[in-house]
This record gives sequence, C-alpha cells and structure tokens, in this order.
Amino acid sequence: MDSRSRTHTTTQPQTPREPSSEEHLLPASPSEREMAVPEVNCTLFLLAGYVKYGRPYAWIRSNHERLVNIGGTDSMVRDTPMKLKSITDWQTRSIRVWDVLSELVSLCTVPSPTNPFALDMRYIKNLPLPDRFLVTGALLNFLETYVVYGNRDELHYDKVVEEVKPLRRLHVQSLLELQRLRGRSTATDKPPPSPLTGVLWNPYPLERQPRSSLSPSLVRYHLR
Repeated sequence: MDSRSRTHTTTQPQTPREPSSEEHLLPASPSEREMAVPEVNCTLFLLAGYVKYGRPYAWIRSNHERLVNIGGTDSMVRDTPMKLKSITDWQTRSIRVWDVLSELVSLCTVPSPTNPFALDMRYIKNLPLPDRFLVTGALLNFLETYVVYGNRDELHYDKVVEEVKPLRRLHVQSLLELQRLRGRSTATDKPPPSPLTGVLWNPYPLERQPRSSLSPSLVRYHLR
C-alpha cells in the first residue's frame, strides 16, 4: 500500500456533537383546555408525562401567584413545569406519583398537613351522582395502590388506610344508586366491576374469605 492510499485511511478527529436546542427544552403543558374550572381559593395542577423525558412533570393551571412569580404571559406560565424535588429525584431514587402529589399539597398548605392525602368527604358527597361515582372510583384506585405499594413507615400511612374505608363505602353506595336509577337489579351475586378500579367489588372483608378463593387482582386491592 503506497503513501497516497494510507492518507485516505487516516482517521480524522471528530468534533463533539453539540446538543440540539430541543434537548434543552422543558416539556410544554400537554393540555390547552381545562376540563375543570377551579374555585377562587383553589390551585389547580396538571400532572402528566412524556415518554421522551422519562419522568412526569407538573404544571400550575390556576392561581399560580400563590406559589411562584414566573413573569411573562399567561401561556408562558402555563407551559413552564414546576421545579419539584420529587421530579428531580425521579430517576435516581424510588419516587412514585404519590410523592409528587405529596410535595404539591405541602407547597399549597401552611403548615404542611399531617396527611397530604386527606379527603374532603363533604365536597365529594355533594357531587352529582355520576361525578361522585367516577371521583370515588378514581380516588379509591389511587389510595388503595398507595396502601399496597407505599412506604408503611410514613407517618400518614395509617391515616390513608382510614381514609379508604369511608371512601369505599361511598363508592359502593354510589354504584348501587346508579343501578337503581337505571332499573337494574342490585340483588346479584356478582355486581359489575367498577370501570375505574377494574376490581370486582366484594362486600365481605378480606379476613372473612378463604385465601384460596381470592384471585391475585382482588388480593392486590384489598386492605390488610
């Protein structure tokens, strides 16, 4: 091989790739229209995530003046995700969605509540029946998931367990009321599953049933 051919095989040093401007951009809010209209003394948050970022983000959707002073137009404020410790630590520590919610509640409440997941049952009971059924189902699914997978050493863990009991009763009561309104018989052995929890409701406590008769999905959502 002569010298000319060797010059063509020489490796040239590569210039380090500059990160694209897109990689530095924080995700914009995924929602342009609000389904819920917040009350005057209420701060509404949007918690969502993009696959490309590998973590959730939270945006302030109303009354942002209570927490931050970002400046700029309203659209800029709505599209700027909050800087939360739980989200920063999402990929390095065992952070779950309820940790983000707990931090958001603590930001809005002074002093910080002993139970960040405490429910306003009076507000929930006064919701229209269809909304009450959906809201209790969604909350029940979230809180029961926390009871199963959350940190039992947290000071508010036992309080969350107590919150679940009246919420479950209200959810079942709402289900039965809906059935009566639709003319369906409620005297069946197998009531229909909740569309949100995806778990067949069972009126008997877990401890009264033989363990062999419980499916894995049913055990997962029952309280100990």
